Amino acid sequence: MRAIIFLYLLVAAPVWAGEPIRIAVAANFKPTLQKITEPFLANSGIVVTYSSASSGALTTQIINGAPYDIFFAADSETTKTILAAPGHEQDQIFCYARGSLVLAGGNGKLSALANPNLSLAIANPATAPYGRAAREVLARPEFSAGEGRKLVRGNSAAQAYQFWEGGSVKMALLPRALVLTGATPIPSDWHDPLDQHAIVLRQNASVDAYLHWLRSDAVRAQIIAAGYDPCP
Repeated sequence: MRAIIFLYLLVAAPVWAGEPIRIAVAANFKPTLQKITEPFLANSGIVVTYSSASSGALTTQIINGAPYDIFFAADSETTKTILAAPGHEQDQIFCYARGSLVLAGGNGKLSALANPNLSLAIANPATAPYGRAAREVLARPEFSAGEGRKLVRGNSAAQAYQFWEGGSVKMALLPRALVLTGATPIPSDWHDPLDQHAIVLRQNASVDAYLHWLRSDAVRAQIIAAGYDPCP
């Protein structure tokens, strides 16, 4: 009888017996990832921890040995950089969302980007894909008159949002997912595509269960509802 009870406990043991999952996530996607992961945590009991920063900063950490299991980047190039680094040749890459850019502020007019009297926040183009996209937008000839403006660069898209939301600047070029209402969409052909890729750095049963859940139709629908487009 004791043997039967012990066998039942083994079969019925919850997934929380699995290893914790350590996730590195680009700042623009962290709020969405935390929200959509809540049901997985509730149903599995697996512990998930997050480290968030710009994609460039996280890439440097990973190449230097930071022990993450999955990295959700804000582009595809940073994951390719990791794949080319020693010890990562077998890592798996997949697209999980396509991002888009919006102008917060400016009274709903993109022409405000040509006004040098309106301060602007963007993510740092050196480390953040959304910052590079913003730089491409600002380089358009119709906005050249605004080059003398006060331009504030955040370490990440999330910090650029904080500068605008806190009133430090009049406008900001931000991920749509951070400003779902009241912002003006930037035409997608004004910058390179923001196809956001993830890279699986370490596999185990917990990671496999998480990825299976992440690729479900329900989760993909949640990502789209959060302000992203499907992968091409």
